[in-house]
Amino acid sequence: MKIFNQLAVIMGIWAVGEYISSFIKDIIVVPGSIVGMILLFLFLQFNVIKLEKIQDISDVLLDSMAIFFVPAGVALIKSLNLIEDNMLVLIATILFSTIIVMYVTGVVVEKMIKNKVKVKEN
Repeated sequence: MKIFNQLAVIMGIWAVGEYISSFIKDIIVVPGSIVGMILLFLFLQFNVIKLEKIQDISDVLLDSMAIFFVPAGVALIKSLNLIEDNMLVLIATILFSTIIVMYVTGVVVEKMIKNKVKVKEN
């Protein structure tokens, strides 16, 4: 029964995210599941929900995460001709975004290391 209660909490937050998403769709299009994840993060961050209240079902869902990517993989295979037609654009986008992510990550890590050194010195 404990897992069903935890699932009800997570599904309730998802439903609230869907509800909020339906109201803000004219302003910005954000899927309800994303809004729900943001709400869950905020609830956990500000201790509105204790981690122990959803720990068991969260572990089950995280352990089963690979299964949730199967539909996306099938959709990619079904769109293989579209991917082939845009291969150069995709490769360029992947390379460019990878370089940007690596650069930004390096800058952030350097700043964090400098801040850590400053904190230790004080």
